[in-house]
Amino acid sequence: MPLVIALAVITVFLKRKGELKPTHALACGAFGFYLAGSTLAGSIHAASANVLSMIGQFGT
Repeated sequence: MPLVIALAVITVFLKRKGELKPTHALACGAFGFYLAGSTLAGSIHAASANVLSMIGQFGT
């Protein structure tokens, strides 16, 4: 499962519970774009891919 889809599901869930304000969502999105352009992007991508693959193995 791509990380973008997982984050979108989490965002929708938090928004429906009323715990995520639109300004917080915009701030998180802006931070994500900033982080994607940094040198840490490769490490973050690898770590999140490993975590998602571990989560995926629980279902099998």
